[in-house]
Amino acid sequence: MYRIEFSGCLTTLLIFFIILFLVKELWWLIVGIAIVLIVLYYARLIYKTFLLKGANDQETYKPKMGEVYKVCPYCNTKVKVTAVTCPVCKHALN
Repeated sequence: MYRIEFSGCLTTLLIFFIILFLVKELWWLIVGIAIVLIVLYYARLIYKTFLLKGANDQETYKPKMGEVYKVCPYCNTKVKVTAVTCPVCKHALN
């Protein structure tokens, strides 16, 4: 019986051509994965932006015209009259 033995260089070339064939045939898969990664990156940025915007809206208080408010003696931030602690510097207001 005949036995076929491959040298290291030939094996490497065969593996390289198999990978090249798969990449050529599955290019849409590679492009799809790249698009998904890009969308996930920007979705995470948008989510963090909205999350931080909501947190900043809670911390900053803008009194309406004629509304009574307190001023924090530590950081000079306008605070609701009913607030017990300053939302910015976390000091007690009493």
